[in-house]
Amino acid sequence: MDRICVAVLDKINSLASAGRYVVFSEEELKEALPENADGDIKQTLKALCDGGYIDVKYSSGNMYCIAPLKSYVEETPPPPAEEPEKAVEEIKKTPFWAAFAGGAAGSFIISLIFTILWYVG
Repeated sequence: MDRICVAVLDKINSLASAGRYVVFSEEELKEALPENADGDIKQTLKALCDGGYIDVKYSSGNMYCIAPLKSYVEETPPPPAEEPEKAVEEIKKTPFWAAFAGGAAGSFIISLIFTILWYVG
């Protein structure tokens, strides 16, 4: 979302509670625009409405009946994984040693069973 939309949405959220319609004038919304920003309020409101941030009940001339629906929360990307090569190396080593230990234990048990059966039978 661009900075103009965020500024207008902050203005709407500061003057109205979620789900309650309030009448705003175009000049009132233009006051929220950052310095040196020439933005069309109608396009900004359409973008906010399409994004599900506001609902425009009606507009007449330079007056708008707007209800804020949700606040804008900037999504932060997840932190990068620490040393992916090391994690892959750990994964590769673990199954080898587990399989080796399992094979050795299985061989020992089978040898023990055959030894017992040899002497008993």
